[in-house]
Amino acid sequence: MPSVLRSDLPLAQEGAPPVTRAETRDYFTEVAEDYRAWSPSYNMHFGFWRLGLNPLRREGMLVEMNRVVGRALQLDRPDCESGRRCVIDLGCGAGATARTLVGDHASLYAVTVTNVPVQNRIAARLDVQAGVADRMAHVEADYTRTGLPAAKADGAWAVESACYAQGTAKADFAREAARLLKPGARLAVVDGFLLRRETSRLGGRLHRLWADSWAVPTLAVRDDFVKALAASGFEDIQVRSLRWRVAPSALHIPVLATRFTLAELWKARGRLSSWRRKHIVASYCALLLGMFWRDFDYCMVTATRRAN
Repeated sequence: MPSVLRSDLPLAQEGAPPVTRAETRDYFTEVAEDYRAWSPSYNMHFGFWRLGLNPLRREGMLVEMNRVVGRALQLDRPDCESGRRCVIDLGCGAGATARTLVGDHASLYAVTVTNVPVQNRIAARLDVQAGVADRMAHVEADYTRTGLPAAKADGAWAVESACYAQGTAKADFAREAARLLKPGARLAVVDGFLLRRETSRLGGRLHRLWADSWAVPTLAVRDDFVKALAASGFEDIQVRSLRWRVAPSALHIPVLATRFTLAELWKARGRLSSWRRKHIVASYCALLLGMFWRDFDYCMVTATRRAN
């Protein structure tokens, strides 16, 4: 445990002010509508490519990532109740992953957690359009202290949201996920990870520019995160690189971001707010960051809640 606590420190440039939760909330509030350019269904993450999917069709890959997360939860396992099952999306954005899974499984109910009110309003509208509003609940809360009852969830996930917790181990996130899950229930985390605390100079600067532009305190260091999961009560922790699976959707960024930038500058007569400008910068940085193979990877981490 002491080693986990020591590693749970922000990885930031010396003298740089840390990104706060308020800044993260302000960022997502200001750019909420901009995410529609990436996905009309508000899949606010990269996609998962497999044989049979057209790499030129981004939305299909984004939805496939949702289903990959669902399969990782193993909700058909014997210890999972055959009737109503409840899952939790920790840092849901506008609830796209939950909507996909609830739409695919008639017995599934989902609770999504975000501290950005506008995302919940968008989610509620999309739930109605998808016909799943009666099995979705959207909670406005900090996902590291949700206030939800303990040991009630049959599964939980965080898709490109665990990075918004503090520190390189994301220990607060790991503890809350463990508290919420039933013994034997599974957690799936899909995110970018730093592979070492001491990155290359250029890789470190690029990570900091990307993180500040998307209001991320720091990416987790992969090994720190795995240790935090184990210390919080998880077992059977597995890490799978998805680098090549997300590459086809990531390659959509240059054309989409450039077209979006030109269109928005034209509409705004050359004036965009600070967060909207940073959002565009981060989009390009995300693609470049993926080229630093020694410093960075995009992974799925799965774990099972240990019986107490």
